[in-house]
Amino acid sequence: MEYTARIHHEDGTYWAEVPELPGVFASGDSVDELLEGLKEAVALYLGDGENGTTELSELKLAVTA
Repeated sequence: MEYTARIHHEDGTYWAEVPELPGVFASGDSVDELLEGLKEAVALYLGDGENGTTELSELKLAVTA
């Protein structure tokens, strides 16, 4: 399954939401920190736990201006 992560950059902080998974979001001071948080959030939502097998390749990134 492919999911979309809508990434926003505001006031020096990144945050993202995954529209296909209500309530799933993450934030970070860098893109790397944001992506790590998104991976964990999606894994927790899908019931994979913190050590889930969710791959970032399953996330389609959409940067919002």
